[in-house]
Amino acid sequence: MTLAVVLAASFLTACGGGGGSTSVTTGDGTTGGTTGGTTGGTTGGTTGGTTGGTTGGTTNAKTFTKLNASGATYTADGVQTLSCVKDNQTGKFWEVKTNAAVVANSDFRDVDYGYFWGDGVGQAAGTPATSSAIMANPCSGSGSTLTKCDTASYVKAVNAMNSGKGLCNKTTWRLPTSAELLGLLDTSKSAPPYAYTDLGNTAFDASDTDGRSYVYGYWSSTPVTGAETTQRVVISFSNKLSNGQAKNHNMVNQINDQIRLISD
Repeated sequence: MTLAVVLAASFLTACGGGGGSTSVTTGDGTTGGTTGGTTGGTTGGTTGGTTGGTTGGTTNAKTFTKLNASGATYTADGVQTLSCVKDNQTGKFWEVKTNAAVVANSDFRDVDYGYFWGDGVGQAAGTPATSSAIMANPCSGSGSTLTKCDTASYVKAVNAMNSGKGLCNKTTWRLPTSAELLGLLDTSKSAPPYAYTDLGNTAFDASDTDGRSYVYGYWSSTPVTGAETTQRVVISFSNKLSNGQAKNHNMVNQINDQIRLISD
């Protein structure tokens, strides 16, 4: 299985900035059955599974209000940065990931960086020049308080932004539930990533056209039913199942996957 993980990494493509990502799952429609793999030189260690056909997406198209880094309405004036969007249906706020055209200019919220699930258990955060989701430094801490590449450390760093005021003037950022992530699925799109365009940069695996097990995914806070407490559900926007839904992966805890935070 370790060999399969290493080989799969070579097929993943990045959207820019921090580089590719490696994820481990079993085949769609099963509930258990494969052991975690190797990511960035560190071996995962728990058993994962996959659940297919998860209900998600919205019947009516969502609309969003774009916000700048201070939480004010975003204006495309070449000075402001689109940093968050407000879901006009739910009233919740979503992080908009960055995606620098030049790797050296990537900040710590780049769309392609990867993170373990947990608190203080991730690998060391590097610099833009040394970081990639499939390397020893799977994320960068550039311009932030982030020192470890894991979900809890990332949440703390985002809430500490702007001298403690937080991203978009909010300090209640958290991991979304799997249902909240699936609510970002845009079922009208015919090509990946299958997420609303207003969300900005969304990581996906451009080669995932045949239902392969190794795809980009976003961490949720939702535990995997019947699994050990360290496992969380991960949602991929790389493709859609035959019923029009995104894949729903039950991931092991030590896999470098992506993060998009939500705030109430």
